Amino acid sequence: MSRPTESNIAASFLKIHDIITRGLTVSIETVQRARQHGFQDKHSREGLFNYIRALSSVLHSHHLTEDEVAFPYFRDRLPEAPFDTLIEWHREMVVILDEIKLAVEECEKGDQLESGLRDLEAALAKLDESWQPHIQMEMDEFIAKADALVPVEEQLRLVRRFTEHGLEIAVPHYLTVPFLLYNLPPEDRAVFSRELPAEMIQRLVPVVWKERWESMRPYLLA
Repeated sequence: MSRPTESNIAASFLKIHDIITRGLTVSIETVQRARQHGFQDKHSREGLFNYIRALSSVLHSHHLTEDEVAFPYFRDRLPEAPFDTLIEWHREMVVILDEIKLAVEECEKGDQLESGLRDLEAALAKLDESWQPHIQMEMDEFIAKADALVPVEEQLRLVRRFTEHGLEIAVPHYLTVPFLLYNLPPEDRAVFSRELPAEMIQRLVPVVWKERWESMRPYLLA
């Protein structure tokens, strides 16, 4: 995928796309291994399902932030951009996220793990099939062109709005914030975390919430 020069707006979108892309890849590969070899233990199974729940919530919040904040801001500035097509794609992915939710719930029923994993693998593959061309269109037709239209100071304000709006929707925070942070390599994580409340980074994630997201650790970056 071509990557535009990373202004504040471009960097913000690219990082969240990288987070979601890695989350999808890890989820698909782990479900495939689980179908072939099972889970190591109850903890690793719980961690995978928490990871997939966080992925779904982050993806949905990202799309709503685009629909409700980013796209309205840029509609007049980029009248040729395919915003309606992108929004329709978002709606189609909501249906797939519902399939993923149902499959996870099926997996968590003691006697339906095999069929649940099969359904989960199929739904994740369907999401990945939509996600890749979707973000390619977004990069080519929106992000690459939006950069030149907004002064640096306004870009910083917009990125803060994107982050605040996304955090309002991406719940539960005790899963989604660690998912956001630890699906990025350390250098990108350090930059991304500047837009998050300091209390989340310094106290909530490493201390207060640690036991609640710890099961996801095998699927996250160090």
